[in-house]
Amino acid sequence: MQIRELFVSACRSLLSNKRRSVLTMVGIVIGIAAVITILALGDGARLAMMKNLQADTSGKQSTEIQFVSKNDSKVSGFSDDDLNRIRENDKVTKVNVQSDDHGILSATGNINGKNIDSTTYLAQSANQKFLTTGRGISKQDILVGNPVALVSQRIAKKGYETVKNALNAGIDINGTTYTIIGILSNDAVQGSYQNYDVVLPRQVFETNNNNGAANTLKLTFTTGTNVSKETQKIVDQLNSSGSQHNTGDYQFYDMAAMLKGISAVIKGITYFIVAVASISLFIAGIGVMNMMYIAVSERTQEIGIRMAVGASQNQILWQFLIEAVLLTLSGGMIGYLGGLGIAMGISVFLPFKASVSLATFILAFGTSTVVGLVFGILPAKTASNKNLIDILR
Repeated sequence: MQIRELFVSACRSLLSNKRRSVLTMVGIVIGIAAVITILALGDGARLAMMKNLQADTSGKQSTEIQFVSKNDSKVSGFSDDDLNRIRENDKVTKVNVQSDDHGILSATGNINGKNIDSTTYLAQSANQKFLTTGRGISKQDILVGNPVALVSQRIAKKGYETVKNALNAGIDINGTTYTIIGILSNDAVQGSYQNYDVVLPRQVFETNNNNGAANTLKLTFTTGTNVSKETQKIVDQLNSSGSQHNTGDYQFYDMAAMLKGISAVIKGITYFIVAVASISLFIAGIGVMNMMYIAVSERTQEIGIRMAVGASQNQILWQFLIEAVLLTLSGGMIGYLGGLGIAMGISVFLPFKASVSLATFILAFGTSTVVGLVFGILPAKTASNKNLIDILR
């Protein structure tokens, strides 16, 4: 028998027992659909995370460089010269002063002609904490962007000898003059460990300090840049010739490496769930084997007739093996389409879209074929090994 004839014969056999064929395919459909749904949603979640954490809406990526003082002194880690050298890198599109997670940064300043290194707290809302004299920063100050400041008693006395003289006087922080409206106690604390001695409205500070000095900088790179490699170059340069390379270390957290780790974890979890879902494919394969054994038993006379007219054992084997593969492959394709539909439907209610790739199609096609071959080979061998004389008896 030619290959075409084998396929035609296999299709006719399956169609002659439609109900049994459909019921046997159900297990394959469910198994493949479950696997494809999980893979599509898992890949969608992973890709969405990579995109959202690694790049902004325009595709530009960002990293942060932090200066850590060796002796915990209040030293500004980045000077104007440092920032200007960084801006000379044609792959860097923006350099912004950043505070840490608690809104704390180190900044240089001047109060009544005396230089200071202040630990500054950037307030995003009204601040009335730790006041000893004067008033706090109000909502109105935040709203209209008033350049006002709260300073500690230590800073006030350093510049104006008395707290009273400091009120309504000026203090210069990173080149911007602020009016002192309140005096803080010397033990003002933000978070669990950061003491601060100056409070400024965050919006005012960030508006006026793209060229200022701070201990954390956010760098934005052009689309397609290897941000890990470029940031490491900048960090190495700062550690060798930065303004404070002798008093501390410049560091950056490699977000790309972290994302790779998270991506690997998500992949591992996805594949584990897929492996669990694949148990249904094994059960479905047993069903396919059982159906094929029944088919071999029912068609013993047909097998004898084919052998009598010259069909070889290999042709009998391939006839039944092709039937098993066609059965599982049909179920796999239906399951693939069903799985995609389910994944797309579920993703409507999620903050990311299911990801469909060529790999998922190949997986569905390959898995279905393998199940048919593995669980169809034994019944097919049983059919091909039948003895013509025994059948005629």
